[in-house]
Amino acid sequence: MPLTKSYYTIREVSSMLDVPAYTLRYWETVFPQLCPVRVNSHRKYTPEDIKLVASLKSLLKDKGMTLEGAKRELVKSYRKFPPRNAFVCKSPDDALKLLAEVKSRTDDGHAIARIEAVMGWIKEGSQR
Repeated sequence: MPLTKSYYTIREVSSMLDVPAYTLRYWETVFPQLCPVRVNSHRKYTPEDIKLVASLKSLLKDKGMTLEGAKRELVKSYRKFPPRNAFVCKSPDDALKLLAEVKSRTDDGHAIARIEAVMGWIKEGSQR
């Protein structure tokens, strides 16, 4: 499917990928990577958004993955589909929550040890 335009409406994406519009809107709430641009409250999907939707459809419909399974799969391919909205830490608690989430998504012992070290440093600094 050659994508020739810069932006596509939800109706166009729904039609081209055979995914109902309500499903696309729901997936936006589940997958932070899917965040179409809004212009006057209308969703505008980029070609990258459409590739992500096609990937989600493949994972969920064709491969039969659960939403959680698809989330894990997207985390594995983070470089391909990074979240659009940057994470913001406004307090040490925000940073600790973010690190705890990252820690829960890895099984690399060295990464876990480094995350725990940073978490300890943040806790120690916030108690002063």
